[in-house]
Amino acid sequence: MLAHGIRALGVRLQMVGAMIKKVTFWAIYGGLLFVVTIGGLEFISFLVTPSWPAYELRPVAVPTDLVRQAAGGPETIPFYNSWSMKDRERSFEKPPGIRTRVIFNGDSFLEGMFSLAPLNEVVEARWASAGVRDMEAVNFGISATGPSQYYYRIADIGLALRPDAILLMFYPGNDFVTEGFSAQPHLPFVAERPLPSLLGGVAPHLTWQIVNRLGLSEIAGGNKGADNEYHVMTDAMKKSRAERTPLVAAYMKKQYFPDMSQALIESVLSRNDGSFWQPFERTDDKAEMLTGWLVASLIKWETGSQPLPHDAAEAEHMVEPRRIEATLSWLVALDDLAKAKGIKLIIAVAPMGSVDPAYVDFWRPWPRYYSWNLRQEANRRHLVAALRAKGFAPIDLEEDMNGIDGTYRLSDGHWTALGTAVVARRVGDDLLKWRASRGGGTAPSSEAVKQ
Repeated sequence: MLAHGIRALGVRLQMVGAMIKKVTFWAIYGGLLFVVTIGGLEFISFLVTPSWPAYELRPVAVPTDLVRQAAGGPETIPFYNSWSMKDRERSFEKPPGIRTRVIFNGDSFLEGMFSLAPLNEVVEARWASAGVRDMEAVNFGISATGPSQYYYRIADIGLALRPDAILLMFYPGNDFVTEGFSAQPHLPFVAERPLPSLLGGVAPHLTWQIVNRLGLSEIAGGNKGADNEYHVMTDAMKKSRAERTPLVAAYMKKQYFPDMSQALIESVLSRNDGSFWQPFERTDDKAEMLTGWLVASLIKWETGSQPLPHDAAEAEHMVEPRRIEATLSWLVALDDLAKAKGIKLIIAVAPMGSVDPAYVDFWRPWPRYYSWNLRQEANRRHLVAALRAKGFAPIDLEEDMNGIDGTYRLSDGHWTALGTAVVARRVGDDLLKWRASRGGGTAPSSEAVKQ
């Protein structure tokens, strides 16, 4: 019996040993196959991905065709440099004669998708007109990005430029986040660049391609309409209001709201004698482009049932401390990152379009959609207070923009050329004052401030 048991045990051990060898073989084989596959795909992706730092800075390629279609003519086609930034060509080394370099970090308000000259260009022009030609403002503004991208954009690329200061433009409409900064974040398998991810750590070019092909970036997730949506909206604007409203309503029902009656959609679009169409009917330099995401958002908000504020007092009761705290943690982390390199972080906080009387009047027939401005303005005020409590001295642009007509585009709420000029005056002058305070030049003269 004992001998039989020993033989049985020996057979089992042999089977276990064979299984371990088999599992080990397939594990090693599978690992090698994975590494070779990822390596091969990374090499192929390298051949078709924008060069560095473009693929790190911008999670998707510049929509060249759309930009050209949206332009009013050849002279209004914006220029994107080799880094895929809406800016003149830049270098990692400071150009000869430049003593002070500032990086402008933010989203579409800095990219300037809807204006010929982005904010940094207007600021540089103001400096030049005041005789200051030894400062440069480098544009790191990228649409549909937020505090986490702002942080890693500086950490991964911005620090290599060795800037003297970073101007962070915070927009309360879409920059508040729910997840705060962590020095040891839980990494997803894949994420849009420059956000860290498991795949991005070993195959950044492949990561960029996957994010683009699968639409995993924030900007790709902003509009779920059909591929030809731009042409549908453009063609609709060529028709009369009587024809346009049912045409756009039918498209919205098919692509966004299949369970909603077309009559309800038409009723939203036709309020106030169809004044919604006015910004898109203009033919001057203030004309705006009709987009599907705007119409879909308007319908969603106006037909929704969630509680919304009717005025600033009600909005105050809807402030979200958790979002403010999480957002603040990213700004503090960026400040710590900058301080470690001797770089000054200056935070400018933009107001919502509700500071523009013309913007308020336009959206009056759609109070539910407009209420987002009230809510985010309340959050903005609390963020400014929280920044000051942390020792920051934020540039509160509400002080400069409040009550000025025509500073915000009516459709998408971005700055107009006038709004950009107002912001450029405050930001440009404050940067000159900051440089003067550290012995790097003189503060702007009274004549320069008036320009």
